[in-house]
Amino acid sequence: MGWLKNAADFMESIKTADRAQKFIDDMVEAVKKHGWDGEWYLRAYDYFGRKVGSKENEEGQIFIESQGWCTMAGIGLEEGMVQKALDSVKERLDCEHGIVLNNPAFTKYYVEYGEISSYPAGYKENAGIFCHNNPWVIIGETVLGRGDYAWDYFRKICPSYTEENSALHKVEPYVYSQMIAGKDAAKPGEAKNSWLTGTAAWNWYAITQFILGIKPAYNGLEIDPCISSQWKEYTVRRRFRGASYEITVKNPDGVCKGVREILMDGQKIDGNIVPCSPGGHKVTVTLG
Repeated sequence: MGWLKNAADFMESIKTADRAQKFIDDMVEAVKKHGWDGEWYLRAYDYFGRKVGSKENEEGQIFIESQGWCTMAGIGLEEGMVQKALDSVKERLDCEHGIVLNNPAFTKYYVEYGEISSYPAGYKENAGIFCHNNPWVIIGETVLGRGDYAWDYFRKICPSYTEENSALHKVEPYVYSQMIAGKDAAKPGEAKNSWLTGTAAWNWYAITQFILGIKPAYNGLEIDPCISSQWKEYTVRRRFRGASYEITVKNPDGVCKGVREILMDGQKIDGNIVPCSPGGHKVTVTLG
């Protein structure tokens, strides 16, 4: 949790940071102990203390939300939990039009679950593709360093990449929809409820800070891309704290993640945080 130490240094409050870190550590251990199902993270426990989103369930064995949030947080990264969970997402939840909410879809009503089991299979909360939570998995993939998967997931729901399916989607080809019918639906790929979603904000966050990798930090701009291995070069222009930065990222070795060198106005900097400085700057980042 390097960001917490940076925050503490910035605020000159190590005591506060240590207290916050204790809460974080307790939550991480609780998730590892009570929120792991062997191949993915549990969704919840119901009123009766029974697992939701587990292999023990007949239907709804895996849900997207917990896979997204726990992998974004890197819980169990060192133990291989993040990779197992994201591999399960790829195997169980991914489809042509995006990542579905749960699998297998519910085929009957569960009174303890309520509304989510009342929809037809593949629609809305019953194994539909909720575009709002797909970016959580995208960010999780960047934590793992799998830029090819992150970019593939992004393309599947981004309107500018799905325009050829406009006749199927039946919504405006320039806006995110709340829901796209999932792989269990009668008509997979048909979208509903355009504009009614926070997806645009989440995707902006995912693409700019985690795929392109330009992230504001307390003491500058952190540069840590996680991109498709097919990308060779791209440029980002970023205004930050009154200064302007033209950041060119080069990928000569075709990697997904890993900063080899950063030059700011021709001078090499230590680490991957570009310092704040008035005026305009040219930054060159080499991956490898």
